[in-house]
Amino acid sequence: MKKNIILLFMLIVIISTSLSAIDNKYRKIKENPILAHFLSLEEILMNEDYERDFTPTDPPSGVVRQTSEFDQMEGVLVVYPLGVPYGMIAEMSQDIIVYTIVQSYQQNQCETNYLNNGVNMANCEFINAPTNTYWVRDFGPWFVAVDNEIAIVNFPYNRPRPDDDDIPIEVANYFGLDLYGMDLENAGGNYMCDGNFIGASTDLVYDENPGLTPTQIDQLVLDYLGIETYHVTIDPLDDYIKHIDCWGKFLDVDKVLIGEVPQSDYRYVDFEFVADYFAAQTSAWGNNYEVYRVYTPGGYSQPTPYTNSLILNNKVFVPQTGSQWDDEAMATYEEVMPGYEVIGVYSSGWYDTDALHCRTRGVADRNMLYIQHDPILQEVPAGEEIDIIAQIVPYSGDPLYADSLLVKYKINYGDFNSLVMTSNGNDNYVASIPALDQGCEISYYIHAVDESGNSSNHPIIGEPDPHIFTVEGNPLPAELVVDPVSFSIEMSANEISIEIMEMSNIGGMSMDYDITESADWLSLDPISGTLLAGASTSIELTFDTTDMIPDEYTTDIIISDNREETYVPVTLTITGTNTHDDITGLETKLLGNYPNPFNPETTIKYNLKNTADVTLAIYNTKGQLVCTLVNSSQVAGMHSTVWNGKDTNGRNVSSGIYFSTLDVKDEEGDYTSVKKIILLK
Repeated sequence: MKKNIILLFMLIVIISTSLSAIDNKYRKIKENPILAHFLSLEEILMNEDYERDFTPTDPPSGVVRQTSEFDQMEGVLVVYPLGVPYGMIAEMSQDIIVYTIVQSYQQNQCETNYLNNGVNMANCEFINAPTNTYWVRDFGPWFVAVDNEIAIVNFPYNRPRPDDDDIPIEVANYFGLDLYGMDLENAGGNYMCDGNFIGASTDLVYDENPGLTPTQIDQLVLDYLGIETYHVTIDPLDDYIKHIDCWGKFLDVDKVLIGEVPQSDYRYVDFEFVADYFAAQTSAWGNNYEVYRVYTPGGYSQPTPYTNSLILNNKVFVPQTGSQWDDEAMATYEEVMPGYEVIGVYSSGWYDTDALHCRTRGVADRNMLYIQHDPILQEVPAGEEIDIIAQIVPYSGDPLYADSLLVKYKINYGDFNSLVMTSNGNDNYVASIPALDQGCEISYYIHAVDESGNSSNHPIIGEPDPHIFTVEGNPLPAELVVDPVSFSIEMSANEISIEIMEMSNIGGMSMDYDITESADWLSLDPISGTLLAGASTSIELTFDTTDMIPDEYTTDIIISDNREETYVPVTLTITGTNTHDDITGLETKLLGNYPNPFNPETTIKYNLKNTADVTLAIYNTKGQLVCTLVNSSQVAGMHSTVWNGKDTNGRNVSSGIYFSTLDVKDEEGDYTSVKKIILLK
């Protein structure tokens, strides 16, 4: 009996000591209003027998893709009373909708506080629903695309908090989205995905679902989320929560950020293990993950929750605690995520296990313009065209702008060039980067725009962090192709006419060229230059028969390059002389533009046989008027005008194909001619 009393006393002491330690460890964690991020003792006891009011459903029947944090977002979810500073709400409201989950009786108070703190109320909407806490990352909805339409997946939240657990239902009802119930207990903070069918969690997901095998869990995330590869790892943080966002984060499809602790830290081996684990895994793009580290030694006096950040379109919000490592964390994000605006968010309420990522959740853009592309990241052979293939899907259902589907690429440190992608059917598009020199480094990205006003890039941030590959092997020598291979021109005396000769280098090395001719009646522009591998250029040939008599004239255009000379025979036949309005031999004709392709401007030339009413306008490929360059009466003769690549309102138009249309009305009737113009940026 005495022995039992002693054991009971010792047990009480142990329990009291443990509870005291727990209370001391989390004494700084703010409750909202009475609950903490970790489970209270009451909740721990309750959780063992807690039955959630959860309704599973059949999985989606279509193609499922779970959206990533770095996909396009139309808004962000937060809960009021807030867990993030008002300054962060104000910053987010400048670009997207802030959807605040708030009980109706608190909404006026919330709006007043927003107004007083500079929040853009035009970008605020309110979802009236009760919550237990503000950790919307953990209990909030998981957004998926089912056959290219945004839907929501619900799941049993791993806390016995029924109001929080119902938030995915409330959000689905608010947006009118389909709702699917996945019977897998989890929390959003213990889950990340890449938007390309790969996800990751700690082994907490196994602990909380003891009735399911790992194979069964893999099947659930495949069926409901489209996750084909599910990485389940140890938790190196070794704290109560075991959430992956406390130490790791997908920054892009092939970039992973992992926390780092000093070697003296007992957790050092585990942190290095998970870093090495991801570095050895294959990303959805076929390369190994690029693993980046951010120093997170942590501690209750100086927490370092730097992986607990929020990516929101082109901004990254990084928690700041006043730690000596805050600046270093900001610098890491700026280095790893070029092109993003990295914004530090200070709060004394951040902890190693709970910061701003836990208290926010992006809302996937229902009108997202989605680009699926397997990038070229390895070396490619020299002297061969490189096909860039992508699937481009506007979730809005609005048409794409055909002239704004572009592959933008640059060679080494040059400027970006643009290629218009053409349709292969079934939302697939392709453009070919010309053959390139050995050793070239090629940077490229895909850009698309649809008629809903959405634009998108692949990779997401576009030009600041493009895909990169290099050219290997022995390049093919430069090889010149000329079109046409000869000219046979018939003109009247005292006439001027312009023709275009295209020169293309289809080889794998660049070439310098010089062009000569020996006829007074023929001039060329330009007469020298450099053609990069795979590049083309237009040469303007001007024929001038002023004061020439009817006859047949011949000459050769001689193109000298690094390898050889190419001869282009030219025959000019003068048929006679005609006078009208003191302008002899002119025929009404749209001569075309030079240069073509062009950037930023091009000159369009045309002849008028008679004085006439003239309209010269630019149209896009949809037949829509872009701008009118000439709309007046003009005398007979040769005319030219410059188009600067702008529309009627003075805005720069996008790269692509356009058409110059010449309409002439004179005493002999009507004349219309159309020629293609290509703008490349």
